[in-house]
Amino acid sequence: MKNALITIKSVMREGGGVNETEVITAGSFRKIKSGYELKYDETDATGFEGCKTTLKILNGSRIEFVRSGAFESELFIERGKKNFCLYGTPFGEMTLGCQAKNVESRLTDLGGKVSASYVLDINSALIGDYDLEIEVK
Repeated sequence: MKNALITIKSVMREGGGVNETEVITAGSFRKIKSGYELKYDETDATGFEGCKTTLKILNGSRIEFVRSGAFESELFIERGKKNFCLYGTPFGEMTLGCQAKNVESRLTDLGGKVSASYVLDINSALIGDYDLEIEVK
């Protein structure tokens, strides 16, 4: 594992409104068999302080978010597939549907970027359209 600076930018579009967030955190980065793995600790700024998040970017077409700790969550963003994921929050757990429009990885052993566009729903009710960009330095 290498030390890394991880920047996560998210843009949510819903009902004509746009909500943008950006988190910059220290973490670790390593190459794994079918891609790359990032790990970082959540902070108070995200509302998930005390949790650890692992991101796996697999085959350049799938991003797996797995959060462990007080609020356990998983979110799988995979090009060409709809995934149903358990998502824990301070308000309880819910099952999300995640349909990726695009996933693109430009990661190398030195870092780089990953981007994704996807739609989230709860029981087929739209939550929003998302654009995600993760940069690793």
